[in-house]
Amino acid sequence: MKRKRGNYLQLSRRLFNDDELNKLTINAKWLYVVLNELEHKYTGPNEAFCYRSNENLAQDCGFSLPTLKRAKKELKDAGLIQTWPMHWIDKETGKKSAKHVTAYRVME
Repeated sequence: MKRKRGNYLQLSRRLFNDDELNKLTINAKWLYVVLNELEHKYTGPNEAFCYRSNENLAQDCGFSLPTLKRAKKELKDAGLIQTWPMHWIDKETGKKSAKHVTAYRVME
């Protein structure tokens, strides 16, 4: 369902109908929408997550870094997303990349 083609975005109705999720701030809800778009845009049939740096994701949402961190915490606490730190491994040197990014999996 997540990877249907077209100019629309599917969101969980729980975001609008669930009493607990209705308590989320508008910033958390917007972050959820943006993460759904990024997942739809950047994942393929073999991946179930997308990744962004905090700076890039804040820019995607139009948020400051503190606002992004608060919204991200709300979504994690609500069980709507999973996150984990991620680095690339340089194929030539075998070393981790210096740039820090976070992987995101939308759960609903």
